[in-house]
Amino acid sequence: MSSYLALLSFAVLGFALEMHLVFVNVIIGATVLTVVTRYLAYLRRDPGLESVAKGMFRLMVVTELFGGVWGTILTVFMAGLFPSMTAIFTRTYFYPIAIALVGILVSIPLIAIYWHLWGRVNPRTHSLIGVPPLAISVLLVPVGFRYLFAGLDYPQYIMTNSLAVFSNPIYPPLIIHTLIGAMDIGGAFVTASVLATRRNMNINGMRIALGTGLVLLVPQAIAGGAYYFTVLGRYDPYIVSNIAGPLLGYDPGTALFYPAFYTAITLTIALGATALYAFYAAMQGRVVRPAVIGTGFLAEAILVLMEYVNDGSRYPYLFLSGNSGIPITQLLNTLIPLPLIAIYTMLLSTLIFTAIFTITLYYAIIRRFLPED
Repeated sequence: MSSYLALLSFAVLGFALEMHLVFVNVIIGATVLTVVTRYLAYLRRDPGLESVAKGMFRLMVVTELFGGVWGTILTVFMAGLFPSMTAIFTRTYFYPIAIALVGILVSIPLIAIYWHLWGRVNPRTHSLIGVPPLAISVLLVPVGFRYLFAGLDYPQYIMTNSLAVFSNPIYPPLIIHTLIGAMDIGGAFVTASVLATRRNMNINGMRIALGTGLVLLVPQAIAGGAYYFTVLGRYDPYIVSNIAGPLLGYDPGTALFYPAFYTAITLTIALGATALYAFYAAMQGRVVRPAVIGTGFLAEAILVLMEYVNDGSRYPYLFLSGNSGIPITQLLNTLIPLPLIAIYTMLLSTLIFTAIFTITLYYAIIRRFLPED
């Protein structure tokens, strides 16, 4: 029963994490695209680009609302289901968490200021609020919180002192892979997809978003497929074995993950081809809506599959050490044992909230609760 309870708890936490990261990646990518596009609009004195930047910013604000809710759900689930892991995070990874919290506390008022002052101050001042303060504050959030995943993968670097956590060799490839992916998969293609649903389509905005996504696909593949995967192979052979599977000569303990990994790679190739076609059409002055919108759906599917593979492949462990680690069952809540009905309720309510959020997000973005210029 404890193993089944551990699996359900792991699945509930993982689902909440997936939903949170879907929105967070769009927040990061849309924010960076917004402030850069706004700055280019100022430099070129281009009202059309400024309109594109406003559209990107509106997408980011709506996504921020949903991402914040899922962040709260994730925190509650983590603290309730795995209090020992939460305690380890808050004590041992104090500095990375502090960095992330600073990013949250600074970015929220900056978002409000950035929107409120749009058109009320001169374009140069407004642009300088976005680059670098707003962009940096938003990037600090994944820079801090993503470290927790490096700690799960290679906890040996937490045993000496609090600052030693920053020496974790897993962290550099993980954060590079994360940030490029957020601006590419989570931001550029989703932004282009949303812009293609608007009544007043701005083809220049789609060119910028699609072009950015295409340019970042290659470094993203290098950062994830080469750098991060190679480092994982050295420090976390258990994860790599489950991810790569027999096709690359590994003997995985389960077949739950490597099919998803190769599916994600296939979808990445499809994304590149679709985006290239859509970008070429946009450069010719045409908008192929199905192709542009398709890039957003493909990007989100890749994000979900890759995160599922990266995080789920550690099961039945949480903290890893080579080919083994600390089992999930040892980190479950033992002070207040949760009955199965409580886990089922969490899972069911999460699915219901997901349906509600999806419908609300659809009406907010696609059905144009957001005003258009």
